[in-house]
Amino acid sequence: MKSISLADRKRAVAEVEEAFEGFASRSNLIRLRERIAVKVGGGIEPSGYPMLRWIEAWAPVRTTDLAERLGIDASAVSRRVSDLQEVGLVTRVGDPADHRANLLELTPAGRRMLTKLRKALSGILDQALAEWPTEDVLALADILARFTSALADVT
Repeated sequence: MKSISLADRKRAVAEVEEAFEGFASRSNLIRLRERIAVKVGGGIEPSGYPMLRWIEAWAPVRTTDLAERLGIDASAVSRRVSDLQEVGLVTRVGDPADHRANLLELTPAGRRMLTKLRKALSGILDQALAEWPTEDVLALADILARFTSALADVT
């Protein structure tokens, strides 16, 4: 295996940083969510789509726990959840362990919307990767999974 200098490593990490910032930029995420909103419709703000996914993944979940897991202010999460509840995609059910609290779950309409969301996102990603060989798409998936895991493990 070829020896890599410290300078080469620093340059490589800087390139990852630049690529990551471009990928995760607010403008890119907003554009992606807006494209999904156009494809899916449903009368909710584009920021509501990821919230549906997280509620499904962690349901039944308290709003405060959802906010803590996401690292988002509880009042912001509560507003988004209220919007989703208003259009019938999320419901609040009593917490059997604490009768003062509520748990969030998707409604059947919320599950249908999430299915549409996943289909729209899959179509967008397929379009973006259309010119890529399948081997590169699989490598990207593997690398992104490893990167996400490594970021989660950094203390």
